[in-house]
Amino acid sequence: MLKKIILGGTIGLSTLSFGEYAPWNFTVLEGSLIKSNGLPNGYGASGKDTIFELQGTTRYDLLDLYWFVDRSNIFKDSDLSDKNKDHEKNNYTYGEFNPRISLDGLLNKNLSIGPVKEWFIAYQFDYDNVRGVEWGKNKGIEKHYIGIGNYLNIPQMKYLKFDYFKTNIYARYIDKNYSRNEKKWDGYLFNMAYGGSFYQFENGMKLGFSGWLDYDFGARYGSSKETHDSLQWQNQLRFYLTKNISVSYTYQINNHFSQVNNYSSNKNSQSVGIHYSIMF
Repeated sequence: MLKKIILGGTIGLSTLSFGEYAPWNFTVLEGSLIKSNGLPNGYGASGKDTIFELQGTTRYDLLDLYWFVDRSNIFKDSDLSDKNKDHEKNNYTYGEFNPRISLDGLLNKNLSIGPVKEWFIAYQFDYDNVRGVEWGKNKGIEKHYIGIGNYLNIPQMKYLKFDYFKTNIYARYIDKNYSRNEKKWDGYLFNMAYGGSFYQFENGMKLGFSGWLDYDFGARYGSSKETHDSLQWQNQLRFYLTKNISVSYTYQINNHFSQVNNYSSNKNSQSVGIHYSIMF
């Protein structure tokens, strides 16, 4: 089962301030073609895949929104067992929708404390398109997360500058999860996402980085193969050829992928990608 492949690239937020609340607006859209190897799979051996991803980041006054949709196996070259069954003939789609509302803005106050520059009421929705005869009409993933988030101010280092660094902590409600602990609150999620740059060349090219970490914990389980927790940590190096076009190399650490300790769920993975982004 493919989860997210990339959460967000370095999107050039260095000109924006995450200090005391003040309305500011921007939108970034990005399309990516990603070739991955060694992908973890809780239902079989690790494998390769080619993914097309569309993602967006928007800040509009109080709203801080991130979303992405992954479409896997677009060249029919996947060797993952769960992408070659009858119910996967139309490819596998996975997405996340993550809006946050500024508490600083709602209260019209500067709530910053220490490195925390802004607070949010946070929500996340995860879904996939697995339905059909084999899995049944009510299978697949539909999960809701509700919690609190923030933006952190990370001091600039000699060769490392963070453009953004955000964290969220959620309680999780599972609507659909392949018949595992459904229709109930079950566990928590801590995640963080960050990005920035190493070096800006005189010709405008740039060497950047981005990453994300998801740690699910406190979940119940019903079999010896299921786990209470799951960790995915991805770090990406990205070379910006222009302000719109970049190429990347990504390495992802996986532990109990999809909250199982089975098959290749602890297999780390690598990917390369090409990306086109616009900001307006």
